Amino acid sequence: MRDYRTGLVWQQSGSSEGKTFADAEVYIQQINDENYGGFSNWRLPTLEEAMSLMQPKKSEDGLFINPVFDKTQSWIWTSDTYSASRPWGVLFDFGGCYDFNVDDDFVRAVR
Repeated sequence: MRDYRTGLVWQQSGSSEGKTFADAEVYIQQINDENYGGFSNWRLPTLEEAMSLMQPKKSEDGLFINPVFDKTQSWIWTSDTYSASRPWGVLFDFGGCYDFNVDDDFVRAVR
């Protein structure tokens, strides 16, 4: 899905299950190896890029993201880190960003 405002292309869904931060990077490598959507330059979004998807009001799905996106990925990893062991994540169900311990979270790739 192309965001014409930013020029980025996003996965409409993403990972179907939560992943550790390390597994998120494996997921990105796998979709690149598979040439997902005809491209092999997918990556984790930066915090700023992921926050650009945030909407000011909750959708009917209860998320602060356009309902064209799959609601499964209500929390996503970013490539930015708060510290060496705490990557930033974006939570579309709460409408903000948070520094996470390395737990399970979803991946929505961008290019």
